[in-house]
Amino acid sequence: MVLEQIAKEINSAQKIYVASHINPDGDNVGALMGTYIILKDSGKDVTAVRIDEVPDNIKFLPRLSETVSDEGLEAPDLFISVDCADLERLGGLKDLYLSAKRRINIDHHSTNTNFGDINWVDSDSPATCEMVFHLFNNLGYEISKDAATCIYTGISTDTGSFKYDSVKKSTFEAAGVLIDKDIDINQIAVNLYQSRSKAKTDLLIKTLNSLKYYHDSKLAIVHVNDELIKQCGAHKSDSDGIVEFVRDIDGVEVAILLKEKSDSIKLSVRTKEYVSAINIVSSFGGGGHIRAAGATLELPLDKRIEDIVKIVEGELNGWRSDN
Repeated sequence: MVLEQIAKEINSAQKIYVASHINPDGDNVGALMGTYIILKDSGKDVTAVRIDEVPDNIKFLPRLSETVSDEGLEAPDLFISVDCADLERLGGLKDLYLSAKRRINIDHHSTNTNFGDINWVDSDSPATCEMVFHLFNNLGYEISKDAATCIYTGISTDTGSFKYDSVKKSTFEAAGVLIDKDIDINQIAVNLYQSRSKAKTDLLIKTLNSLKYYHDSKLAIVHVNDELIKQCGAHKSDSDGIVEFVRDIDGVEVAILLKEKSDSIKLSVRTKEYVSAINIVSSFGGGGHIRAAGATLELPLDKRIEDIVKIVEGELNGWRSDN
């Protein structure tokens, strides 16, 4: 039913915007570009709007040069938000979103606030890009090689290269159809998982100097700040992947990365098997998924680390009592 509603809105709209959220990741940009390319190739008047620079490892995606900022854009007939849990994640695009005649919200976060006129939120889906695939595939749209490349990339990033327990049979079926579009999966893999700049490597090494273990080494915490990023000649997005590196240490169940800014701290949480990342960040008003979640914290850093250590202790004790 919801797919039919989305199709009706797309068909009736003259001017359509599709937008990324702040600090975009692979699933967000993949869903943005996949949706944009499919609609553009079908003859729709559609614009891909981005608010922040995309991470270096997904700059290989086709047709990114066709994205625009929101400067000078007028209210559209239809605004499609992808992979965005709430209005605040739209950042400076919030007013433009609210100015649209109709709004569609496509997302897979369990914390989604249903801020659209039409809300398709499937927290069981491992990636918004998988939802985008099923949407256009079921509606009979042509999915080109370029669109397939973007969608496959988003599915791969949000499933940890198909490793997370959120992956289902439908995920591999979608990937199979996309691969049949003659996409270059080696190019995608190299860019996503086998490429790291010297600056990013330097940042990883220096950030690991802050590594501390807690609770019999089941919790590992690292932190980074803007000064260190600048010192390494790195970009802010170069800290992406550090928390996953820490998570992969033997014995670690919960990995924490704290990005300290001048006025706040960005918390990133990754868990392996037994602890819910959402439970940890919910104490700070954050959200995400069971294995990957985040939140924005108040300073100071030392106090927040104390808070996190206590919260994770409760989660670990709860897991132990159940086993």
